[in-house]
Amino acid sequence: MRLPMTESQKGLLVVDAGAPADSVLYNQLVRFDIDPALSDEAVSRALLTLVTIQPAMREVFAALPQMHASLTPPPVVLPMERVTVQPWEFEQALADVAQKIGRPTFDLARGPAYRFALVRASDRSAAAVLLADHHIILDGISLGPFVRDLEAALAKPLSREELAAKREAREIAFGKELAAQTRSASPERVAARAEEWAAQLREVPPLVISPRPGRPSYTSFSGARISWTMSKEEGKALTDLCRRLDVTPFVVFSGMYGLVLARHGNVGSVLIGSPFMARRTIGAFDLCGFFVNTLPVTVEAEWSRTVDEHLGKVVKGAVDHCRSNVDITFNQLVAHARPERSNNRNPLFSAMLAMQDTFSESTGSVLRMHELGNGNAKFDLWLGATPIDGHWQFELEYDRELISPATADGLLTSLRSAMRRALADSSVALSGLFTDWPVPRTDGWHRPIADGSFASIVEDVAAAQPDAVAIETPDRTFSYRELVASARRVANGLAAKGIGAGDVVGLVNQDLADTTIAILAILRRGAAYLPLDPTLPDERLAYMIEKAGCEFVIGRDADVSTLDGPDAALVESTEHPVYVMYTSGSTGKPKGVEMGHGPLANLTSWQLAALHMDSDTRFLQYAPLGFDVSFQEIIPTLVAGGTIVSREPADRRMFPAVLSRIASTQVTHVYLPVAALRPLVQLANARGVVLPHLRYLCVSGEQLMVDDEVRTFFERHQHCVLVNLYGPTETHAVTSHRLSYRNHEWAAHVPIGLPYPGVEAYVVDATGHLAPPGVVGELYLGGLCPATGYVNDPEITAQRFVADRFAGHGTMYRTGDLVVRDDDDVLTFLGRADDQVKIRGYRIELGEIETVANRCPSVHQAVAVVRGEGVDRELVLFVVPSGELDADAIKAEMSRSLPSYMVPMWVFELDTVPTTPTGKTDRDALVARSDELLVAPAEPEVVEYEDELERELAGIWAGVLNVEPIVRDRPVLEYGAHSLNIFTVLAEVQERYGVPVPMIDFFGSPTVATLAGLVRAGKAG
Repeated sequence: MRLPMTESQKGLLVVDAGAPADSVLYNQLVRFDIDPALSDEAVSRALLTLVTIQPAMREVFAALPQMHASLTPPPVVLPMERVTVQPWEFEQALADVAQKIGRPTFDLARGPAYRFALVRASDRSAAAVLLADHHIILDGISLGPFVRDLEAALAKPLSREELAAKREAREIAFGKELAAQTRSASPERVAARAEEWAAQLREVPPLVISPRPGRPSYTSFSGARISWTMSKEEGKALTDLCRRLDVTPFVVFSGMYGLVLARHGNVGSVLIGSPFMARRTIGAFDLCGFFVNTLPVTVEAEWSRTVDEHLGKVVKGAVDHCRSNVDITFNQLVAHARPERSNNRNPLFSAMLAMQDTFSESTGSVLRMHELGNGNAKFDLWLGATPIDGHWQFELEYDRELISPATADGLLTSLRSAMRRALADSSVALSGLFTDWPVPRTDGWHRPIADGSFASIVEDVAAAQPDAVAIETPDRTFSYRELVASARRVANGLAAKGIGAGDVVGLVNQDLADTTIAILAILRRGAAYLPLDPTLPDERLAYMIEKAGCEFVIGRDADVSTLDGPDAALVESTEHPVYVMYTSGSTGKPKGVEMGHGPLANLTSWQLAALHMDSDTRFLQYAPLGFDVSFQEIIPTLVAGGTIVSREPADRRMFPAVLSRIASTQVTHVYLPVAALRPLVQLANARGVVLPHLRYLCVSGEQLMVDDEVRTFFERHQHCVLVNLYGPTETHAVTSHRLSYRNHEWAAHVPIGLPYPGVEAYVVDATGHLAPPGVVGELYLGGLCPATGYVNDPEITAQRFVADRFAGHGTMYRTGDLVVRDDDDVLTFLGRADDQVKIRGYRIELGEIETVANRCPSVHQAVAVVRGEGVDRELVLFVVPSGELDADAIKAEMSRSLPSYMVPMWVFELDTVPTTPTGKTDRDALVARSDELLVAPAEPEVVEYEDELERELAGIWAGVLNVEPIVRDRPVLEYGAHSLNIFTVLAEVQERYGVPVPMIDFFGSPTVATLAGLVRAGKAG
């Protein structure tokens, strides 16, 4: 006789079908410690009785003609593994036998979906029954009736008549419960509530624990567990808290677990799956079965709330919402929510909470019960809460392919901290429940430099090696003696102009020799240099000069060759800025970063050690003077006594000429923007160019991505190291990550690495604490790296340069960059916390572009976005016009105020600016719109199939979905397919074509074309 399946069973059957073929994902293991005096025969007889009177234990399942279950007759003899060992071997034997009966898969079509084993100590000091079952026949609540029936059968065996009568009564009760489940699952009855709930679920951000580039979408569900047990005092405090707030332990655990997940996932709210009892009839409470509905509890993390408010109102309300809507099934929520199905994970939530509180210690023959792990992880994270011997035990199970042991330990540490602090004082704010993680280690590279200003250090180098070559240009070379003499002459000229300590001197781009001489001359006067690019708009240059308080510009008011004056002493000052460099600003005006001596001295000490710089160093000067990288190319090289080599006559954008210059000048060090790395090495590989003198190739400016082309270059240059540096203009370079042929694995998304000695890299999470490994946070930079601030702009300086509360002194800079640290403290850049982006290495704030665009007379409102990846990124401006849109006029107007790299490539018209549900500008929607506008319109769609098989399969889908035609290469999810009807279709395909199609293979690309390919492969195979 066919029996209906509960909606939860159907969902579980689908999930199980989507797991790898050898997966035992939903195999459960339970240990029952029993009275060791019981005989093997008594235990076997009692278990046989239990299987006979519990219909769920005898269920088998089929997919066609529709999903259904059947009952098999009771076995005549119950198969049971029996093991007797020495007392000291008992626990190990239990573990071994659990693996033996728990690892094989269950054939749910044939049954049985359970296995038993009996393990006892030879001296009869201990005995335990092990149950392995598929979760589809037993939910957690079923273990209560299971134990009651087992104890009753052990206490008093049933007669044949009693056994038959109880079997019949239970099967009738089982049928009534299934009928009630079927009635309650009517989609029409709950459709409105399901849609409303699904809409709320769509607003909850996805939870990704331990995010990192290349994080797998599909895993084999291999799991591990760690645990923590509350003390009795903590248990009493928990009881008191529950009584005072009128909540259950489940509410407390959901609330605390949700906060931990929100912290570690860097989100403001999370979904936690949890099984809710959904038994509909009185008789069902004596039955085993799968009568739960797994629903998502929404936990909001408003960090300023108190624990009392969080648990007593917010979480309690969320749990009550689930309980009052328990008739809405998980499958119905998925169908309405239509979540992204790009992996083999649960479609609604990645974290689960299970209360294993269905059985207390007994005075009968079953002494205690405990669910065991089976080495699988059904979710990214699963938290089990179990009362054991008067204590609450928490077991955290995690997917080992997604979460490292150190990250899992950090999660459990956060849970322990949050729970203990909440129990100690529930009036505290939620952010106060956590602690700071230790600051990451540094990379250790440091070579102290001499005290004094850079000008005086270079003069000391010149005194020690006056004839060594300091600068090499295509036309001539400059010795250190000549360099210092020229710098003194120009410094004398500046002194005659009244330039002294603390002043700012503009410096228009010169050739390398004049630029270096001018820099040293300015530093000799204790002044700061301000790079000025004459290709920038006049309006922008004028603003930079005025804002910096610059009253003299070399290259405008006088040239290096003409500046001279009476001898003036070197101003020995390390208290004043070294340079002022401008970067994009969100107010519509650039910000001038005033960088002091201390951070640059620390950077130089790192660079000399990390890049092994000495008098043999030959550093290519590639960067424009307005990029802070130019400092690293020039000053540390002179401090080391090396040679700065001019890039000229090669144009920066002409890679053949740059490569030729690198080869011909035999430079040892090159520093490139990330965007230039791949074109350069690709050219070298293609031409077979070898650079035997190149020892360090450094890059920075944006996220470094490497591929086989880059790796091939370094395989061919095993003497050369690739160094990825990171640091905003406000701190200069502060971290690095090194790669060479010795590294067997090169991550495509290269980390930014470890901070330098003297640099404090604080990863600050959503709670305001220093984040554990695997937790996304904003990077704050302290120690010996923050700039003095923004020149003559105290208000904006105060916003970004804040007191270092972690060190208790000094300043730290808020980068706005989101990073995550791994178990070895290595940092990976993940993106921006604001709208700041980089285009071809230039840091841009979209707000500045929008501010300038909004000044245009024809613009009512403007929104800037970035489309594309890496070197293909380009700016797009969307405009709500105040009249007729003239894109060329807007771009021309913007070019008068902005540098060329900040003028949008494309300008498109909008009627209104799209917003997210929270009212923010929906930039993702605009990016998608720009992609549509920049792609040629498609031809009218003609539905064609490759062969008759595809046509037949499309017909099957059309019949199931009531939609036609079904396009061969369009995902069936777009037509309304969901996991249940996919399961049904695959079962029908197997029946019609005799080929099993694994759901996991189909879900990777759920189209008719994919399905046809899988059928063909199955027939051929």
